[in-house]
Amino acid sequence: MKIGILTSWFVPNYGAFMQAYALQKVISGLRPDDDVLQIAYINKVHYDVYYSLFYAPHRFWLINPRFYKDLCRRLLNWSKREQLKVFLDYFARIPHTKTLNDKSICEEKFDIVVLGSDIIWDYSQQSFGKDEFVFGNHMQVGKVVAYAPSFGTVKADRVPPAYVVDGLQKMGAIAVRDENSARLVKQYTGKDALVVLDPTLLMDANDEKFVKPDIEDYIVVYGSSFTTELINGARAYADSHNLKLVCLDSLDDTFDWCDVNISQERLSPFAWCGYFKHAKAIFTCTYHGLLFGLIFQKRLIFSPTQFILDKASSLIDYLDLRQVLVEMTDFADKADWDWDYSRINAKFAVMREKSMEYLKESLKVNG
Repeated sequence: MKIGILTSWFVPNYGAFMQAYALQKVISGLRPDDDVLQIAYINKVHYDVYYSLFYAPHRFWLINPRFYKDLCRRLLNWSKREQLKVFLDYFARIPHTKTLNDKSICEEKFDIVVLGSDIIWDYSQQSFGKDEFVFGNHMQVGKVVAYAPSFGTVKADRVPPAYVVDGLQKMGAIAVRDENSARLVKQYTGKDALVVLDPTLLMDANDEKFVKPDIEDYIVVYGSSFTTELINGARAYADSHNLKLVCLDSLDDTFDWCDVNISQERLSPFAWCGYFKHAKAIFTCTYHGLLFGLIFQKRLIFSPTQFILDKASSLIDYLDLRQVLVEMTDFADKADWDWDYSRINAKFAVMREKSMEYLKESLKVNG
C-alpha cells in the first residue's frame, strides 16, 4: 500500500522539518510493509516566500511600494536566502515522492494520504497561496485522513473558502493539533475532530542521534519576539548562574545580549536538537521551541505571542502550565519554577496513547 504524507515540505524551519521527519518515522513504524512517502510538494507562492528573489503577493504589485521594499530587502539578504536552500537537502533525506507541481500532484496515485501536521490549514495566510491540496482536494487517493494539522490564526468569525469545507467533508478521519482547530472542524462540517499530539511528541527522542554541541553550561535562546523584561532577566540569570546565552538562528536572529550566536549555516536539524537536548534551560517564543523544551524535560522560559498562543494554548492548558508559561513574567521565576516532569509526562502518556491509537485506526483501509 502506498501512503503519502502532505505537510510543510521544504519549509526552512527546524520545527517544520522535525515534525515531518517524526510523522514519517511513526507511520513507517506502524506500517513497515507499506510504502510511506512524503509528498514532495510545496505551493509555489509558499516556496517563493523563502527562496525566490521575486515575490509579489501584494495587490497591483507593479505599482505597490510594498513590493519594491520587499524586493530591496530580498536583494540585501540574498546570500542568507541562498543559505536557506540547505533545507532542500535536509528534506530530501526523508523518503519522498518525486518533486511534484500543481499538475503532477493530481496525477500521483495513493491508497492513503495523511494531511499534517503543522499550520498547513491556516488559509488566512496569504503566503500559503490558497493551497487546496492540503485539504486533500484534487488528488487520486482512496482515503484522506488528517493527523495534527492546525488552522493556526483562523478565528471562528472567518468564513472559510469552499475548498476548505469540501475537503474536510470528504476526509475519512480527522485529528487536529489544538482545540481551536477542532472547534472549526465542527463549525464547518458538524464532524467531531480528535485533538492529538504533534508528531514530534510521538517519537522516542532518546533513540535519535542528535549532535552534542561543543559548548556546555548554556541556555538556548530560540525565536525572535522576546519582551525587554525577559531579555534583561535572561542576562541577569545567566550571569548569576555562570551560564552562557546561546542564540540559535531562527529568522536571521543575532542578539547582542547573547554570548554566542549560531547562524543557520552552522546548524542542521539534528544539531539544532542537540543544542536543546544538552541545554540547562530553554528561552523561546516559538511553538516547536516550546515542544522540544518539553521533550527534553528542560526548564522553560516561554515568551508568549498571540501568534503562537493561537497554536499552543490548548496544549499549555492541558498540561496545566499556563501560569508559568503565560502568566508569569519574571525570567528567574519561570526558570526556577517547580518543573515536575513526572506529572507532565503522565499527561503526555495519556495523549500519546490516544494519538497512536487514532493513527493505527485511521490508516486501515476497508476491503
